[in-house]
Amino acid sequence: MNEAVIGAEHQFHDRDYALAWGERFSPTAQRLELFELVLGELRRTVPADGRVVELGIGPGYLAQHVLQAMPTISYCGIDFSTPMLEIARTRLHRHASRITYLQADLVRDDWQDIVDGPVDAVISTWSLHDLGSQQNVQTVYAKSASALRGRGILLNGDFIRPDGATQVFEAGRFEVDRHLELMRQTGFKHAKCLALLEHDIESPTSAKNYACLKALRRMNP
Repeated sequence: MNEAVIGAEHQFHDRDYALAWGERFSPTAQRLELFELVLGELRRTVPADGRVVELGIGPGYLAQHVLQAMPTISYCGIDFSTPMLEIARTRLHRHASRITYLQADLVRDDWQDIVDGPVDAVISTWSLHDLGSQQNVQTVYAKSASALRGRGILLNGDFIRPDGATQVFEAGRFEVDRHLELMRQTGFKHAKCLALLEHDIESPTSAKNYACLKALRRMNP
């Protein structure tokens, strides 16, 4: 028997699947803790008229949280899924004047050259692990560094493989230290882990073990 892999397969191009996924992942108290960590960093680093780009906007939960709390920033939500972008547009209609949407493949497309700039922050939650490999995450980190201006901030709240786990995890879920190393290799400094959430190495599931990671863009990568 093949050993079970901690991970999930998605069909985000299917509207019914995307709607069901969005309902299943409506923010819980612990997920809102992640949102608050991201929001706190944005409030400290992004100017009042700043611009935030979200990678993998999905159903728009994080965007809603940030846009409600920061009423004068502008926002760009990127996703490869047409249904997810439609769901986000519906959820975020009250903020339509401050948000733009871009359909793009985060790895293959040059979204960093297309988004309106200058960009003060690149953020993401529960998305980059679906890219399927450390190499692809590294590529997106490099694109993020290119998109940011000055000492812009990168915040990634994503599923990881916790230290000490013995189970097999899908390739996009890997250790925090490796994430921090990839950030430093791709033009960032002061890479650190702000928190580990729903940490469980005894009985992990695909919805547990996520980290909030932060890094600042180096002026001269």
